[in-house]
Amino acid sequence: MGTITKRGKKFRAIVRIGEFKLKPIKKTFPSKALAKRFISEKELEIQKGTYKTDTNYPTLKNLINRYLIEVSCRKSDFVRKWEAYSLSKFVKEFPQIEYKINKITPQHIGDFRNKYIQERKISTWLRFLTVVKHMWIVAQTEWGYPLDSIFNNLQKMKRPEPRFRRLTNRELTLLTKGNHTVEIMRNIINLALETGLRRGEILGIKDEHIKDNTLVIPVRKNGSINSEIPLTNKAKTILKSMELPIPLHYEGLKSKWRRLVEKYEIKDLHFHDLRHEAISRYLEKGLPIQDVQVISGHKDINILMNVYGNLRASTIASKLNLGS
Repeated sequence: MGTITKRGKKFRAIVRIGEFKLKPIKKTFPSKALAKRFISEKELEIQKGTYKTDTNYPTLKNLINRYLIEVSCRKSDFVRKWEAYSLSKFVKEFPQIEYKINKITPQHIGDFRNKYIQERKISTWLRFLTVVKHMWIVAQTEWGYPLDSIFNNLQKMKRPEPRFRRLTNRELTLLTKGNHTVEIMRNIINLALETGLRRGEILGIKDEHIKDNTLVIPVRKNGSINSEIPLTNKAKTILKSMELPIPLHYEGLKSKWRRLVEKYEIKDLHFHDLRHEAISRYLEKGLPIQDVQVISGHKDINILMNVYGNLRASTIASKLNLGS
């Protein structure tokens, strides 16, 4: 909202931008009518996002710091950690990180994207881009920075088909019974196959989370709090034999898994594929997809159907020929 103050025979127009300590726009006029017109013009520019002034803009690096402190901190633990990790990488790798945010162009983002996807997956880029877009929108709307919507001009990238990797009997035998698999890894792998839990969810299990035949997961990737999943008898036996919480860090488990598949010469198998395997087995056993959704934690049942609709044809054939 603009204000006008009289200074002698002149009138000073003041237009404030947003609520967060941005320098107001000030100009003095010989008449009140001219001051009112100035205020109307500037307020319209701010509303349309066309008003620009370098002195009011932070650098991209400072914007990221503010976003992490004021916005990201309110998200789930999993999301907060991922955003902190990915944005810290962005700060180190983005060449124009010290530019003021109104000087960042679609070309800057596009050039960075082209380098980014040479070393990382397109799906990872799209996930990261969602974070940066959200930060940009917060800067435009809540923090009052009149920024161009630069991401609308970026080339659209197609999300790759969902990964669907199943374990062979040989791979399963090696991972769970092979000589290179130490006890802690054997238990973690079997638990993942019994529960469909993600790596971070497994490492976060504590004794107090086990409630008879169920397991409480304090925070899931999708933001759900204190979700509860059923436990098989085998899963309960595994948990009783383990030290909880598991004495491994996230990166430590990642390294152990990588060395293990290299030892067994297993190609293109990620730890997350154990989750795919577990969920596929639930469906192959005939568990209703709504029940599988409770275990997997998928908020959108359509995602579950799209990803896991590609079950083993031999299993489906056996069901079709049952009793024939």
